[in-house]
Amino acid sequence: MGNRILFITLFLFVIVSGNAQELKNGGYMNFNEINLSKPTYDSSFKIIERTTGQIKAIGGNDYYIESEQVSKKIIKKEIWGVVSDNVLYLNGIPITGLMWYAKVEHYGKYCFLRPAYPSNPKIKEELGLNNKELGYMFGAVGGAIQGATLAMLRIPLIYELETGNKMLLTDHNLSKLLENHTELKNRFDKEVDKQNEDILLKYLIELNELVKN
Repeated sequence: MGNRILFITLFLFVIVSGNAQELKNGGYMNFNEINLSKPTYDSSFKIIERTTGQIKAIGGNDYYIESEQVSKKIIKKEIWGVVSDNVLYLNGIPITGLMWYAKVEHYGKYCFLRPAYPSNPKIKEELGLNNKELGYMFGAVGGAIQGATLAMLRIPLIYELETGNKMLLTDHNLSKLLENHTELKNRFDKEVDKQNEDILLKYLIELNELVKN
């Protein structure tokens, strides 16, 4: 019983902290810079959470970023990611084609974030969002998603920083990532509710611990 309580406590700590690695504050142009902890822009950045009204009006991701030293154009279109207080915010344009930044909730080889639902048909097809079986994830089975409702939707995404590969956090995709980790995959296969996001995140976090460099 004591060991189980200890495990649960440690697991909750990982979920709350989200990122055990210290990340240097600044603006990064690519993965290599963050891997070397050498941001192009050492300037301080102000992270501003966008309001529901702003998102409904013009769409995009959840965070707007400002700096007194770096221009809005560079922040909007050129910077790959910004670190502030050990949290990484990724530019949404390379990820789902939509502006502003998405917060990385769990950092590792396979990051977890919730970017805005893409409007680009190619990106939707790439992620499998045209699959009707995934409708349960958005409460949109059997109907089109439009306007302000679409703007507010967020997708549960696994994003590999080094390669730019991305996939939805689903039991099918996670199972593929676990293929080379027999013990972890065997435990995952025995789970009853594989559509439960908390369960999926638990195994994604454990996978990131296994594949640390």
